[in-house]
Amino acid sequence: MKTKPENPPAFPRPELVLSEGKRKFMTSFNQPGMTLRDYFAGQALVGLLSHPNLKDDIKFAATSYKIADAMLKAREAI
Repeated sequence: MKTKPENPPAFPRPELVLSEGKRKFMTSFNQPGMTLRDYFAGQALVGLLSHPNLKDDIKFAATSYKIADAMLKAREAI
């Protein structure tokens, strides 16, 4: 069975908790933001859109996510 690569939040923000008037950062993330897969796909899309011969929007999106999936898989190999 094929397993999906890990897809963590791209820009999580740690929860800020005030404790006795002092700031204390917690390790939980209450604002996970976009996923790393979405971020990678957006970056790939920028490169794909610079190609003058490609005009199919659906193919752009599908290809962007294929590239993002490959990037996530490559992260696991490191």
